Amino acid sequence: MADRRRYCYVSGLRLGVPGLEELCAQGRPPSLVVSYNAELAHRCGYADFDSLTRRLGLPHLRTADINSDEARDALSTHGIDLMVVAGWSQLIPEQLLDSLPLGGVGLHPSPLPVGRGRAPIPWTILRDMRSSAVTLFHLNHEADSGDIVDQLWFDVAPDVTATGLYDRVARLQAELLVRHLDDLLDGTAPRRPQTGHVSVWPRRRPCDGLLDFTASGADVDRMVRALADPYPGAFARFGGAHITLCGGTLTDAVVGGAPGQIVSAGPRREWGVTCGDGTVFVPDALRVDEGVRAEPTSLAMFRPGASFDVPSPHMLTSARPGAVPHPSPDGDSLLRA
Repeated sequence: MADRRRYCYVSGLRLGVPGLEELCAQGRPPSLVVSYNAELAHRCGYADFDSLTRRLGLPHLRTADINSDEARDALSTHGIDLMVVAGWSQLIPEQLLDSLPLGGVGLHPSPLPVGRGRAPIPWTILRDMRSSAVTLFHLNHEADSGDIVDQLWFDVAPDVTATGLYDRVARLQAELLVRHLDDLLDGTAPRRPQTGHVSVWPRRRPCDGLLDFTASGADVDRMVRALADPYPGAFARFGGAHITLCGGTLTDAVVGGAPGQIVSAGPRREWGVTCGDGTVFVPDALRVDEGVRAEPTSLAMFRPGASFDVPSPHMLTSARPGAVPHPSPDGDSLLRA
């Protein structure tokens, strides 16, 4: 019976917080929570689950390695039957999964088998997808390739930011887990093989966020939105300083200059930067070097007529759109992003 089975909840990210809170609110708390320890606090979206687990009265293990002896001992001590992974960058070893009577399930914010791999939330925006899904799937020896339990599809707004998409995915993950937990613990949860178009999205590094102001304004805006909090941000160099654009608005109502040139964009020292097609990106928040977020108008260094530094060609990367699925009645249609 489901009430005799025990599961652990594995997540080191803010992405997993709503799911844990909702499971507890529904009266179905895990028997153990495993999260990242402090040495991994530099990871995008890191969450410290310590205060949350103490508030909820849950056993909690912090680790950098889910395959450590400490983690294995904790799973055994708490009699764990099922592992639920809701935000963990490390592949769960097959031997560990085989040691659990019910194995493990994972959550992935893409419509598997499309979007296996890293950074699915930024790639969703960079590929200009208009629909996506959160997938609950059975874990196996290969990343993101196990049988699917269920998917929740949703529309992606053309102006969505990584911040908004991250929060939405977190809520959908919680909904999927609540919907299927009892069946998972009974061993009766659905499972269907992944079929159709397979794509693997590559890892993104902070340096991949370098902006190219010779690109179109839509490309610049998309990069800024895709790398918004909790990701490192899209950046450019200005007078040797590292400038991260945390958000902003693209407009064609302001007269631009040369690509990368700063132009006046309104009263009170508002300014924007010209893109390759003549549109102007007007930032509403930025960071200088590793500083805190600041209002662009508060920094006198950005004067109309000045220009951002021109990066060397080998430093520039671009995200090219690919084929993405579209939910259709027959399930076989593909939409070109």
